[in-house]
Parts: sequence; structure tokens; C-alpha cells
Amino acid sequence: MERREALKLSAGFLGYSLSGVVFSSMLNGCKVDTSEDWTPVFFTKEQANTIAEMAEHILPKTDTPGAKDVLVHRFMDKLISDCYTDQEKKAFLKGLEDFQAECTNKTGKRFEDCTTEEKNIICAAQEEIPYEPAMYLWGNKIKDEKKVTFYRQAKGLVLFGYFSSEEVGKNVLNYDPIPGKFVGCVPLEEIGNAWAL
Repeated sequence: MERREALKLSAGFLGYSLSGVVFSSMLNGCKVDTSEDWTPVFFTKEQANTIAEMAEHILPKTDTPGAKDVLVHRFMDKLISDCYTDQEKKAFLKGLEDFQAECTNKTGKRFEDCTTEEKNIICAAQEEIPYEPAMYLWGNKIKDEKKVTFYRQAKGLVLFGYFSSEEVGKNVLNYDPIPGKFVGCVPLEEIGNAWAL
């Protein structure tokens, strides 16, 4: 078999391995519904509110937009609805339920009703749970040996949704739609922000 033929077959196998939904999302981007009367597809309204508050606590509004400003919770709702298996969806919701139960046990309140200090304590406790960074990509498990915690998975999705949003890509990160030459070693003070590609 020639190299060219092997590459064609590899590309074909890759195409077959992608589901229609994921492939469509890759081509069109994971478009977020920006309408005022948005209704979650995967989460309940209460769960979507919790996820929005978690996202905003992880990436709050400062001189740059916060997670709520770029609708990260809506992105997560669509991504999980379209791309997660039924088992992964159930595990995510169970994790959210357990996370809320832990918040209620520690503070007597749901996460979204906690003060900033209480949220800091809850999130700091979640960060203390050990994990192996090489096993996870954007909060998603890539090996089966250990289970990623709900908090780390949600945090990974928040970061992914935030930094892949159009608003952040164009107005927070440096953006060049047609990148120029590669310069491997440039002092950060010369370029300012990191670049979005």
C-alpha cells in the first residue's frame, strides 16, 4: 500500500468515527442561543442557573467579560446535550446533585445562594481532591483508571466554553484571522495577550 492510499484510508476512518452531531458542531461551531427566552435543552432551569453561577465564580467579570457574559452555561447545555453519551449525561447530573448536597451540608444553602466566601471555601475543597492531570483534557476523562470529579469536569467545560467563545477570541485574546510567520521565542511584554487562533 502506498503512503497516499494509507492517508486516504486514515482520513476515511476518521470521518466514519465522528458522529453527525459532533461533525456538524465542528463545521458550524457550537452556536449558543442568545435569545431572551432561552430554555435549556439538557439542564432544568434550576440546574442551568447553578451551572451559570459556578461558571461565573470560576471566571467572574472584571475588566474582561465574565462567564455569564459569554453565555458559557448555554454552551455547556448544548454541548452536553449534543455530544455526551446517555451514561455521561447521567454521571454529570449525579455529580451536580452530589455537589449541591455537599454545599447544603456545609452551608445550609444551594451553591447559587452562597456568599462569595462560602463559594471560595467549597471550590477550594474541590481543588484539594487529588487527580492526575495527564489523564484529563479540558476536564474530560481520557483514561479509565480513575474518575474525574464533577467539579473538575465542569471547570474544564467552563474554560473550554469561555476561551472558545467569539467574544473572548476576538476581544480578550489577540486575534489574527490569517496568522503570519511563527516566532517561537518572543517576550510576553512585547505581544501583550496570548493569541487565539
